[in-house]
Amino acid sequence: MDFAIAAVSKLGQSVAMRATTEWLAEPDTRTLPLAELAARELAKPTQRAKLDTLVQHIGHQVTEQLEAVLERFPSDDIATSLAAVEEALSSVDLSDPALLADDADPEVLAQRIRRTLPRADLSGCYDIALDQSCRYLVQILRHLPSFQPRALAEVLSRATAQAALLEDVLARLPRTSLYAPQGTANDDEFRDEYLRYIAANLDRLELLGLSMKDRPRLALSVAYLSLTVSGHKRQQREWFGEADHHPHSGIRVESALVDRTFVRGEAGSGKTTLLDWLAVTAARGGFTGSLKTWNGLVPFPIRLRAYADSPLPTKPEEFVTGWLAGIMPTGWVHRVLAAGKGLLLVDGVDEVPPSKRQNVREWLRELVQIFPSAQVVVTARPAATDEKWLAELDFSSVELEQMSPSDVRVFLQRWHEAADAPEEAQRRLVTQLDSREHLRSLASSPLLCAMLCALNLGRVSELPQSRMELYAAALTMLLDLRDAERGIARILTTSDKTVLLRDLAWRLTLGGRTQLPTTKVHEHVTRKIRSMPNVDEEPGAVVTHLLERSGVIREPVPGQVDFVHRTFQEYLAGEEAMQDGQVETLVAHAHQDSWTQTIVLACGHGQRSQVTELLTEVLDRADREPRRARRLRLLAAACLETVRDVDPDVHDRIDAIIRDKLVPPRSKRETTSLATIGHRVLRYLPTSLDELSDAAASATVRSAALVGSPEALARLAGYARDPRENVQEALMEAWLNFDPERYADEVLAEAPLDEGYARITSVRLIPHLWRLRQLVGIDLFLQSSEKLRDLAFVESVPNIRYVSACVPGDVDMSPLRSTTPRVLYLYGSRRFRNLGELPRTHHTLGLFQNEPWDDLIFLRGQELTILGLSDPGPECDLSPIAELTQMSVLICHGWTDLSMVPEPPGLLVIEVISGQEAIDLTPLRDRSVTLRLYRHDEHIGIEELGPDVTIAWR
Repeated sequence: MDFAIAAVSKLGQSVAMRATTEWLAEPDTRTLPLAELAARELAKPTQRAKLDTLVQHIGHQVTEQLEAVLERFPSDDIATSLAAVEEALSSVDLSDPALLADDADPEVLAQRIRRTLPRADLSGCYDIALDQSCRYLVQILRHLPSFQPRALAEVLSRATAQAALLEDVLARLPRTSLYAPQGTANDDEFRDEYLRYIAANLDRLELLGLSMKDRPRLALSVAYLSLTVSGHKRQQREWFGEADHHPHSGIRVESALVDRTFVRGEAGSGKTTLLDWLAVTAARGGFTGSLKTWNGLVPFPIRLRAYADSPLPTKPEEFVTGWLAGIMPTGWVHRVLAAGKGLLLVDGVDEVPPSKRQNVREWLRELVQIFPSAQVVVTARPAATDEKWLAELDFSSVELEQMSPSDVRVFLQRWHEAADAPEEAQRRLVTQLDSREHLRSLASSPLLCAMLCALNLGRVSELPQSRMELYAAALTMLLDLRDAERGIARILTTSDKTVLLRDLAWRLTLGGRTQLPTTKVHEHVTRKIRSMPNVDEEPGAVVTHLLERSGVIREPVPGQVDFVHRTFQEYLAGEEAMQDGQVETLVAHAHQDSWTQTIVLACGHGQRSQVTELLTEVLDRADREPRRARRLRLLAAACLETVRDVDPDVHDRIDAIIRDKLVPPRSKRETTSLATIGHRVLRYLPTSLDELSDAAASATVRSAALVGSPEALARLAGYARDPRENVQEALMEAWLNFDPERYADEVLAEAPLDEGYARITSVRLIPHLWRLRQLVGIDLFLQSSEKLRDLAFVESVPNIRYVSACVPGDVDMSPLRSTTPRVLYLYGSRRFRNLGELPRTHHTLGLFQNEPWDDLIFLRGQELTILGLSDPGPECDLSPIAELTQMSVLICHGWTDLSMVPEPPGLLVIEVISGQEAIDLTPLRDRSVTLRLYRHDEHIGIEELGPDVTIAWR
């Protein structure tokens, strides 16, 4: 690297000397060296010294500019390329006539050099260095004053001012490169403007259930409700040397996000809201906890629905749309992503046609290959893709869970506050939810909760008892009741609006789309109202009325129309299919996940004969097509949720299929698909797990847990005495799906647990541990978003085996005195007190505090394999670390001076995690060790590490 720096410095001085030589030279002295020219024109040594100082200053300025442009190239490449540039500049004619022939244009000068001295053997480094050097040469010659021999001494007397002028000129030159052909001078200004635009444009949360005119503007950053997810992280983190093979469940989605995350969730589960929140929070640099390292990222929201019938963007610059695109610096998005500063938020894989999803995956593959350091979050419905759809691209997969009772209460409070609703309305809804089980099952997603809130606000009677009734009531309210109540004139009846919206929904569904150009909507409405004799309004007025007053369709961007939520499109499309006798069309598309909900809801609209025909044909297809049989049978079973009347033979046939072919589930994947049947799956689950394999038993527990109803609670209580580890693990994961106190009393009270140990992933569960009568101890694994107030709870549990938790403030360690943890990992603290009470830890100890350590005597006597510590102070005695003879891994978090790292005899791995500054690794150059480094950290001295140092990137 020193060789490359020297080459850059040498070229900088060469550019300065060549420019100064041309400045001083006359036609007959052009071949003389600079020193001889100076001697001829300047009599005094002090004057010649000032000239030398000016040349050196110019050289330093040029060198500084070149370093920033060339730093990404290998050292050998830089040295070879710069030597060639220096040779070319020394021989090129820079006389006034030659420069005038080039129009004093550095680009033309560079082209002349390439024609005269072609160097096809050299790489892009040569081209960039040559282009930049020509720019510097021309600018220096243009800004030095016209040379008059007698005035040279006077010019040099003002050398400081002249140097300052040139420094300003060179600093303003664009630093061009492959990714920045026009420089980067405006990057920071545009970035600030773009982030302001994202923060302002996306920081809103629509209150579904209120019409467009009536919706208050609610800040997403204020009202955002964090939901929980389940799934497997891409990198199964080794909990301090011991692999953690547990799927995470019940953790907040923000804590589950990694550099590449695939988030799956049902309709209305909050996928788009999550991505909008990520974009707004990134734009404002407001991440905390585990996402704190995402501050500084630039978000790029990408709505795949916009590309349902058009090519996916092939240029990163296409990620920026709207008026800002016209002022964006060339290559800016490319530069942001290449620097690892981009956050790609790709929404709605399920909203492109199934035939195009493979193209989406290949498009994502190219993105992550070209920009491997970019953070990427992708969303889809589970029916559209399985959890492994992006596994080969190194994506972690998580699935948004149903809202917990506490989530629902928070949502209700925020919705009513935003709508400025009376407290009585919220109390009435909470009372109904507490007393009516079917309503609790409906309040499982933000969308359905919003509908219940809106309906409750306008009703004094009871709320709907089924999903079909809920959707119907919500549409009636949006299309008619609110305008009627406010005395707003209607140009269309409710039935007329419904007919038009049904037609539009069906056309979208047939085309595999979720939005249409506004011009196409006008065409469809114009065509449709010709068959509606009671509609006299002009098509334009009709479309405007539907957009402004219905609350069902909208223009998310100028020139495009979609439904406010895809569920409304599916409900109305299902109704249109049955009204128009399109049973054959539904059957033909039954294997496509994008049609699943349309078909389920169509069954709720259909007459007995239609539903019988539809379900019979779907089941017959399943018999004829083994590869699609499970999907088609699950669809038929899911339709029972909405069916009002069907031939009893068809009902018996579906019932037999569920019992014989679908239940019990054999794996977690089958559990997820079985959830499409809904709450009725409980009827088919066995009352005992005794006859089931381990995999089928745990999958059956998860199937019951996903229902989340009181009936499910009773069924899980019957499973709780099964002692198998995977069954008990599934029961623990389900705890957060229910009211914690009731679940502890009715399900876990006599459960054997995992040999008496309970795995706890939320602080909400801790107060109820005393209810578990078979409890021997706990394993506590909290995400950074869940913070412990203190360690006092430890005194109320029999034992604690594993602890990983964020404990802010001053942390008293004395409650741990009687425990024997195998792993103790505490972080986020200001400082730890009473460390003398720390118990002997048998495997891993990690203590990370904000204050530097001044004493590590508490480590004496520990028998550790892994030790993690925050930064020790400069006077801290590290000899207790050196005495840990069994320690093989040392985690240095935020250490400012790695020369302090001791050398215990068994040390094999040093994991280095940055605080805020770049990490200097040179003190470790001569170690024989494996360094675990994180790609998002900045490192100094990697190239100086010795041959016995191995780097493991994370």
